[in-house]
Amino acid sequence: MNLTDFFKAHGTAHIAEIAAQANTSLGYLRGCLYGQRRMSADLAIWLEHVTSGELTARELRPDLPWPASAKEAA
Repeated sequence: MNLTDFFKAHGTAHIAEIAAQANTSLGYLRGCLYGQRRMSADLAIWLEHVTSGELTARELRPDLPWPASAKEAA
């Protein structure tokens, strides 16, 4: 799921909680959503972790050369 879909699917309180778990803020995530900020690869990985894969680093930063997943390698 990308950040736009995540914001549409969840309320502000939930997104703020996820942001805190990933050591960032709701405001920073909104900045990423609206293109004012560029999310780091580290934050994308943290968000994938704290959302148990609902958000994925690949979708959050498709411009980065992520290694092939097990599904893609098969």
